[in-house]
Parts: sequence; C-alpha cells; structure tokens
Amino acid sequence: MKRLWLCAPLLLLVASLLQSCESMHRVGGFEVGSLSKVIDRDRPDHAICDSLTMTKADVATYFSLADEVDAAEFHDEAMIMPCRYQGSIRMSGHLYRWEIFAGGAGYLYDGGALNKRYLCRRKCLAALPELQ
Repeated sequence: MKRLWLCAPLLLLVASLLQSCESMHRVGGFEVGSLSKVIDRDRPDHAICDSLTMTKADVATYFSLADEVDAAEFHDEAMIMPCRYQGSIRMSGHLYRWEIFAGGAGYLYDGGALNKRYLCRRKCLAALPELQ
C-alpha cells in the first residue's frame, strides 16, 4: 500500500501529460497545436466569414495539399479575405505559426528566416471546399 502512495504523484503527472498531448492533432506528420478564428469586422465584406469553419485536421490537410509558391505568384493569385484561422503547428520537430485565409491563401512562418506562402488549388480545394 505504501508503494502505491509513492507512485500516485507519478501517475498524476503521466495522466496530465497525456491529457495535454490530446490538444495536439496529428495528421500526416503535422501536429496542429492551436487554432483560432479571426475576423476583420471593419471590412464591409466580413459577413462571408460566417460560413468559414476549420478544424485542426483541416489545417494539417491544408499544409499537406496546398502548393508552396514564391512571393510574386502569391501576390498575383492570393485572395486575402477578411477572415482567417491562425495558430501553431509542429512540423519536422520545429514549431511554426500559420495563417489560412478564406479563399485559400496561407502563410507558415517562424518569426525568423522562414516565411512560406501557400495557395490552396485543385486538390486542396477538393479536400477543403469551405476555402472557396
């Protein structure tokens, strides 16, 4: 009985670690940590944001299927809408911030040298039609 009492704090620690791991969503090598919706209500077209919903699984799907593009292509094709989802994601052991806008434009960055741009095209839009 005394040994069980000594193990109780360890069991509580393990249980809390497992619970915190649940908040991460893993899909295809991506671990999506946080997710929040942001709407620019100052823009007159913000009502289109009511129908935009994304899950952590959708975020992982986006980064699996969206095309990484250069700055010029992103500038020419990206539609930056008044609503987006943003959060954190772990990829290849590194933690990054991300943004995905309604319309399919997205960013992945680390606050330093990494700043990638993405466009959700045919295969991505087929998997995530709410971005259209």
